[in-house]
Amino acid sequence: MQALWKLALEPVAETLADPNSYGFRPERSTADAIEQCFITLAKRASPEWILEGDIRGCFDNFSHAWILEHVPMDKAILRRWLQAGFIDEGTLFETSAGTPQGGIIAPATILQTRG
Repeated sequence: MQALWKLALEPVAETLADPNSYGFRPERSTADAIEQCFITLAKRASPEWILEGDIRGCFDNFSHAWILEHVPMDKAILRRWLQAGFIDEGTLFETSAGTPQGGIIAPATILQTRG
């Protein structure tokens, strides 16, 4: 089911995504990101530095209410995915924020946050 929703959401997310963003994007790789850095930095008036960052807990902290309001898909299904929780060493943990870890729908959902 998530794979079908991913097929529907990815084209929408791609229209909103930053052209210089490479993480979790179809047909984009680390090599593509490095190539873009070389192209950008080779220009005469280019910046002399690159800022690289990683937002700790990015997928863990998105508000479910915000995701439900902004992701264009069936809200009942999305709500169930968001609240499904996860199992670690046989224990079920509830999720009150964030996107499902390891779910194939998570990157397409997060890319919807651009705009």
